[in-house]
Parts: sequence; C-alpha cells; structure tokens
Amino acid sequence: MALTISESGGGNYEQVPVGTHNATSYMLVDVGTHDETFEGETKKRHSIFIYWELNDIKMTDGRPFSIMKQYTLSLNEKSALFKDLCAWRKKRFTDEELKGFDLTSVLGVTCDLEVGLTAGGKAKVTSVYSPDGGAKKNATVNEQLAFDIDEYAKGEKSMNEAWVSLPSWVQTKVDESFEMVAVNRKRVDNHNNEPAAEGDFKSLESLNDTNVEEKRFPSADELAEDDLPF
Repeated sequence: MALTISESGGGNYEQVPVGTHNATSYMLVDVGTHDETFEGETKKRHSIFIYWELNDIKMTDGRPFSIMKQYTLSLNEKSALFKDLCAWRKKRFTDEELKGFDLTSVLGVTCDLEVGLTAGGKAKVTSVYSPDGGAKKNATVNEQLAFDIDEYAKGEKSMNEAWVSLPSWVQTKVDESFEMVAVNRKRVDNHNNEPAAEGDFKSLESLNDTNVEEKRFPSADELAEDDLPF
C-alpha cells in the first residue's frame, strides 16, 4: 500500500496543504500501549491511528494525499476521539453504543478535515467534521484496513497479513507496545499454557465507557440521524 504520511517524520514527500479538505477514512490501526511523556509527565497511553485520503486534491503523481491522526483509545466525553467522532457523525453516542462501539465502522466514511501545522511545520489534522450533506460511505483508492493488536498478539493470520501492509515505523510502534513485549516475553519464558493476565488495556472490540454523562455536543438541532453510515 503506497502511503504519504505527513507525520512520518522523514523523507521527501508532498505535504498536505493547510486548510479544509474533504476526505475518506481508509485505515485504522491499534498500535497498543506505550509510555508517552508530555510536559515532563510520563503516562501509559493506548493509541489508535486513523488514516484518511483526501478526495479534493491529489499529489503530482495522481495519488491521493494521505494524513493520519493519533488518538487515545477512549470514548470518555473529554477525549479527542469522542469529540471528533461526535462532530463526524453529527450526533451523540447512545448509552448502548458507549457499551461497545465498533470503531471499524468509520472505514470508508467521508468527512471534512481541518489541516493545520505542528510547531515543526508539518501538516496535522486539527479538526474532523461532518461534510456538507452528511457523512457517506465511499470507495477509496487505498485498501481499507483495520489492524487490531489483540488479534495480532494471538497470532491471527489476517492480522499478520495486515501488519505487513503497515508503514515500517508503525510496524515498529506496534511491536514495541507493552502488549507485544508481554506476549514475546511470555513466549520466551515458554508459559503459553497459562492464561493471559487481564490488564488495563482496551482493544478495538472492547472500546466503551459506561460512566459517560450526557453532554450536549453537538447542539440538539444538529443531531440529524438520517443516512448516517456509522
């Protein structure tokens, strides 16, 4: 899969222009849990990457621009993922959805992206919105792919094949996750007959937050539900 990722941190590439772009999501990657330091404080963070290809402009070789955003895997009402999904869907989550929302349903769904710049001058997604006419299912040039680290850790064949399709720096991030380090250590110690310990990590299949209080986001008159693809 040919990708041009503006956050990759190296190489020559055509950068996504600053502004608002119509886009379609095509890849969802659960990269697992890592220690991340922000403002001098280190915390464990379980992250996912959502990738989009732009529908309105293309690179000089004719391929669509591609851009991604990293999210903490949480549907807490204060999380960036919760806020962006609400704006993208243009509706709030129901209590039932919060018990187990299938995040892979965003694949192939259109949206509008607001693209700005990092302090280092690289393109980044600053906001995600529902496009004019609402979000719709759309075919993508890039292969649509969902990578679940829990299934990969179990040795699931389809996830092993999906891993091969990931950019090399994403492969490395997956394999350096706490989840994969624990799995590999267990294999080395030959303790595969023992049940895996339950940790605090959430997978794509178990994404939920049962303690989320009702929040008026977006406003009530924007809660249109007709033809919503997810």
